[in-house]
Amino acid sequence: MPFTARVITTSEWGAVPPRNAPFRRTVPRYVVIHHTFKPRNSSGGTIEGAKTTARNIQNFHMGPHNFWSDSGHNFLNCKGGILLEGRHGSLAAARDGFSVQSAHALQDPPGLAGGNSSPGIENEGDFNEEVMEDDQWNSLVELCTSLCSTCEIDPTNIRGHRDFSNSNCPGEWLYGQIGRLQAEVRAKMGLPTPDPAIATELSFGSRGPAVTRLQERLRELGFTPGPSDGDFGDQTLSAVMNFQTSSGLKADGIVGPKTLTALGI
Repeated sequence: MPFTARVITTSEWGAVPPRNAPFRRTVPRYVVIHHTFKPRNSSGGTIEGAKTTARNIQNFHMGPHNFWSDSGHNFLNCKGGILLEGRHGSLAAARDGFSVQSAHALQDPPGLAGGNSSPGIENEGDFNEEVMEDDQWNSLVELCTSLCSTCEIDPTNIRGHRDFSNSNCPGEWLYGQIGRLQAEVRAKMGLPTPDPAIATELSFGSRGPAVTRLQERLRELGFTPGPSDGDFGDQTLSAVMNFQTSSGLKADGIVGPKTLTALGI
C-alpha cells in the first residue's frame, strides 16, 4: 500500500532549519505512540493552530531545556485530525520505506531498543485525563497504516513510549488503546487477524495469551519467568535472556523467529 496519509510538511508549517541535518535514514522496526501531555489543546483543532503547535514544540525541543537538533518526534497528530511532519526529512523517508534518526524514545533498560530509529507520533492531548475524539483517532489510524505499509512494519510493533523509556507516556487511556490501534491498522492493511496464542515476536512490555504460552514453555525448560500472567516483565525478560544464552542465541530478550524455534513454539 502507498503512503496515503495527508501530512503538512515542515516547510508548510514554518519550521526553523535544524542543526546537524540531514539526519541519517534508518530502517524502522516500530511505530512509537506519544502524547504531548501539556498543554492539552493548544491548536484548537484548526490548521493554523496546528502549525503554531508544531512550531512551539520545535522551539521547546531545540531550546535550552533539551537542545535537540530538531523536533524530537517524526510526526504530530493534532486535534481535528490534522497531521504534521516533525523532524525534517521524516515524510520523504517514510514514503521511501525509512525513518530518520530522532530523539523521542530513548531506551531505558530493560525497555525496548530501536525507538529513536523508528517513527514517533506525538498526539496532541493529555491522555491520562481525556479520550481522543474520532477525527484525531482516525488520522492516527491512517498515519500508522501508511507507516506500517511503506516501512513494512507489522502492526503488532505499534507500541507506546513507555515500552521503551521510563515514562507514563502516552497516558493511561491511549496506552490502553494500543491493541485496538494495532487491530484497526491490520484491518486497513487487509492483513489476517493473528491467533492471539501464536506470536511472531514478543518482547518486554508484550501482553496476552502468547506471552502466557511463552512463560509456560520457559518453565517447562527449567527457567523462571515468574507467574504465567501474560505480562512480559522483568522476570520473563531475564528468563528469555538466560534461555537465549544457553541456546547459543543472541541474548537480546526479543523472542523472534529463531528464539521461538529454539523454544519449540
